[in-house]
Amino acid sequence: MKKKLIAILIILFFTRYLPVSGQRERDAYEILVYNSSKFDIKCVPQCEKNEGDFAASTSYLNAGKVFLFRVQKSAGGILPRGVEGTITFSTIDPGYPGAVQVHFNNPAVGSSEFKIASSDWPVNIVPLTEVEIGKIYNGFFKEPVAYIKIIVDTSRDRTGKINPPALTGSGSTKGGTNPVESLLEPIPPVINFDWKVTQRMRKDKDDDDNKGKAYKEVTYLFTSSGDYAAVKPDDATFSLMIYSKKGYTWIIDDNKKTITVMSMPKTLGEGAAMGKTVAEDIKKAPLEKDRDDEKFTITKTGKTKQFLGYTAEEYELRNNTMLSTKNTSKTSTASFWYAKVPFDPVKVYTMGVGRPADISKLQNDPRMKNNIAAIPVLNKNFLWVETESGNIKGMEVTEIKNVNTTINTSGYQVKVMNSLKDMMKRDDNGK
Repeated sequence: MKKKLIAILIILFFTRYLPVSGQRERDAYEILVYNSSKFDIKCVPQCEKNEGDFAASTSYLNAGKVFLFRVQKSAGGILPRGVEGTITFSTIDPGYPGAVQVHFNNPAVGSSEFKIASSDWPVNIVPLTEVEIGKIYNGFFKEPVAYIKIIVDTSRDRTGKINPPALTGSGSTKGGTNPVESLLEPIPPVINFDWKVTQRMRKDKDDDDNKGKAYKEVTYLFTSSGDYAAVKPDDATFSLMIYSKKGYTWIIDDNKKTITVMSMPKTLGEGAAMGKTVAEDIKKAPLEKDRDDEKFTITKTGKTKQFLGYTAEEYELRNNTMLSTKNTSKTSTASFWYAKVPFDPVKVYTMGVGRPADISKLQNDPRMKNNIAAIPVLNKNFLWVETESGNIKGMEVTEIKNVNTTINTSGYQVKVMNSLKDMMKRDDNGK
């Protein structure tokens, strides 16, 4: 009897204090879960009978949030017990009814196990990287056994095919009739934006679109990754203009249920070339080369100020052209303020093109030195927040807000404009 008692005490000692799979067996088993998706996730935690109880759990994990699931060993019993169970994660959105389940097992004796038991499109789970852990978790006294993040990928269907395909000419984001896939970038059915910026610009008194308002407002939407950016005007010109990952422009009209696809730089370039040809025909001579880079001087003043919670830097633009009056000659200056923000707004300043992978050529280009439009291209995450001249603010940003805005594109007719001529034909036909 005495030998049996000693054997039990030895088992208790070793299962209590010896490491299991590189970690000491603990009174509580913890799993850190980060919902990196833009969907709210339903959570169903469940332990096997007498194999633990959830001391900390949640039924729902909102988009972008973190939760530490905590499992304690079941009370009672003579022999030591471990913990074993599952947590099932599923989307609430009926359009994406996927789920993923993790299984954990930390026995009193033996190796600990943590694995993905099952997964169904579009939900998946992957381990958090060390960098991600450092950013989202600051627990000093707890050390979770597993660090995982939930991913919901709606850009592909169950077969792995990109959904929906891009179309040439006219078609539908639902697939249309015998659609032809092109080399254009596919339009995802859902685009999630993380940041909202509201900007207002002073209107001239003789502005035809004045409507009694002193300012014209524009709303911008950005993704944290910088893959997408969107522009929403305060008039009825269009509902939303999205700059895509690969540099295309998608103009959404909610009233007509259409999406017009084009390459904005290409279209504007064709328009400029057409305008140049017409001007030279009228003038009967070539136009003079534009030397705007010689007319202006840009200086970083070193001045900073807090702008909506972010540090902004001042760049002074000086017009070197002398403005003569009866009494004096003077040069005009304007202050441009750029704030360092947690997202990259470069697409709105480059008509969707974005920043080249190698910017050394731009940095060494002398024409960029005095080009005010080059500042947010040469400086990552620079947001233009204010312009002031003569104590008058011509433009200012009134809001920088972290949001969770979802744009749905399913069911829209797609019209692809391959050139300016295509656009002009559409306008002539009224379609």
